[in-house]
Amino acid sequence: MTDQQLFQEKQWGQIVARAWADEDFKNRLLTEPKAVLREHGLEMAPGITVKVVEDTEEVRHFVLPANPVGELTEEELTPTAGADSYSGFSRGCGRCGGCGRCGCGCDAF
Repeated sequence: MTDQQLFQEKQWGQIVARAWADEDFKNRLLTEPKAVLREHGLEMAPGITVKVVEDTEEVRHFVLPANPVGELTEEELTPTAGADSYSGFSRGCGRCGGCGRCGCGCDAF
């Protein structure tokens, strides 16, 4: 994982922890996610829409990554132990080197 990805993961963890502890902050994160992320050093490119949704005991969200551009190699399509890049459970396997082609989410921010 790159330094940038580690920073993003740390910032997101701090945002999540604060949302768990502060209902007003959580409501703002759900309604103004881009502004909250920016305040924590996570800048989104212009034109990018950001949605934050909350899991509950009754509802679970799974993210279907966008289709990658171009052809994928067999290696990119084969999941590795602990990092099934298409499942949405991985926060960046790093197999694509951050280009996002494998859909692992390592270019999510």
